[in-house]
Amino acid sequence: MIMTQRIAQRLFLMVVTGIPWMAFSQSITVKASIDSSTMAIGQQCKLHLTLTGPSSKTYILPSFSGDTIVTGIEVIKRNRVDTAKLDNGYVQYKADYVITSFEKGLYYIPPIHICAGSDTISSNELSLNIVTFDVDTTNYKLFDIKPVQKAPFVLYDYLLPLQLLFLLIGLIYLAWWLNRRRRLRRNKTEEIDPFSLLPPHVAAIMELDKLKTEKPWVFGRSKEYYIRLSEVLRKYIQRRFQINAQEMTTSEILELFYRDKETHSVYQNLKQILSLSDLVKFAKLTPVENENELSLMNAYLFVNQTKAEETQPVEEKMETMQEQEKPEVDPSDTANQPDDYVKKYLPK
Repeated sequence: MIMTQRIAQRLFLMVVTGIPWMAFSQSITVKASIDSSTMAIGQQCKLHLTLTGPSSKTYILPSFSGDTIVTGIEVIKRNRVDTAKLDNGYVQYKADYVITSFEKGLYYIPPIHICAGSDTISSNELSLNIVTFDVDTTNYKLFDIKPVQKAPFVLYDYLLPLQLLFLLIGLIYLAWWLNRRRRLRRNKTEEIDPFSLLPPHVAAIMELDKLKTEKPWVFGRSKEYYIRLSEVLRKYIQRRFQINAQEMTTSEILELFYRDKETHSVYQNLKQILSLSDLVKFAKLTPVENENELSLMNAYLFVNQTKAEETQPVEEKMETMQEQEKPEVDPSDTANQPDDYVKKYLPK
């Protein structure tokens, strides 16, 4: 009974519409439209293409990208295709094409063909009128092209660079001030080395006597002993011969003494001390007791054999320095006189 009613409904639709029912269920429609039938030359508008059909079929929409629909109408791009599912297994596709024209005239847009499986479906026809604007040259006055104008000065545009410049100047000044302050403090706190006021050989022998008394190698401090011993000799060489011995290598110092005939006799003593010092400091050599005492004895011999003859007694030099530092000194005050420890190093 129900099947009979459905068949009757279908027959009624077929009679009323005049379209076979099967063809109706599988119909595909393509509609083309345009935003405006009239457009100024050079402007752009959209051409809309809408396709409705069964979802079981495969459809191919034209792209036209970088091409022309007809001669005179260019397709700039095709926007993304929108897809919408409908009832009864149908689907709808919408595609928009951005078109333009640079030639005046009335253009006929033929039907757009779409592939639907093995079939080809065509849309409706369109027309587009491209118009221009007439210029009244009698009332319109032409002017020359204006020259390029300079942008006005706005302080805000230069605010950030100025801030960075001032910040950089401030940092430079701060660094200079801190460095100057540090140097002033260092100069104030720097004490005068008392040995620098004595003749080079006297200062060197006093420091060697101090090493001889302490004997650091006895307590396992051989490295400290040879560092101090080589420093004493380097300071003495620098003051005595006016060379930058503290910044020179052992080989450079030895080469100078080897080439000089006057100091060639003390070359072996100096070589024994500096070479052994380098081995202890850098190669971690542990010298024996005899080598430590031999190095100290060679240091005494080197200083005594190379010391300069004093043209002015040391007592007079020390008295002169003391008078310069303290103009008014009481002769009876023995505290400011050279002690016996210093006097024993003065030339006889």
